[in-house]
Amino acid sequence: MPFSSFALTEPLLRAVSHYPEPTRVQLESIPVILAGGDLLATAQTGSGKTMAFILPLLQRWTSASEKLKRNRPLNILILVPTRELAAQVRTVVQECAAHLDERPKVVSAVGGVSINPQMMALRGGADFVVATPGRLLDLVKRNASRIAPCSSSTRPTDSLISVSPKS
Repeated sequence: MPFSSFALTEPLLRAVSHYPEPTRVQLESIPVILAGGDLLATAQTGSGKTMAFILPLLQRWTSASEKLKRNRPLNILILVPTRELAAQVRTVVQECAAHLDERPKVVSAVGGVSINPQMMALRGGADFVVATPGRLLDLVKRNASRIAPCSSSTRPTDSLISVSPKS
């Protein structure tokens, strides 16, 4: 089954055109997330878990009305356990969004570095925030981010994806 069998826009299909076909976790995850369902999936490292949730989240983000996108301080929250995974997820979001007419604002919020640039990046909101738990709590305590109006959230680890869309 090719990626084109999913209800993905042409720009997202271009972003994955160099992959021969979806992996098993992608085949099983993408339709559920596109439909707004909750998902718990496990798969080995390197199996395509990140793309399994990024593609449908980008599809849902591009399909959202402009009013919905811009009236939320935070559209999609991706909670990760480490800075390294945050960097990887942010890169995947940016690569998959590269062909979109409108690119999402992606902010990485991780500990171990100054919080000030992250607070500045969150001014005016963000479409995707990739954060570690401790830094996210720091940002919330400083009123730099609000979680409540978030439209979708994911919590990936090396072996777990948990998606809880709020549509």
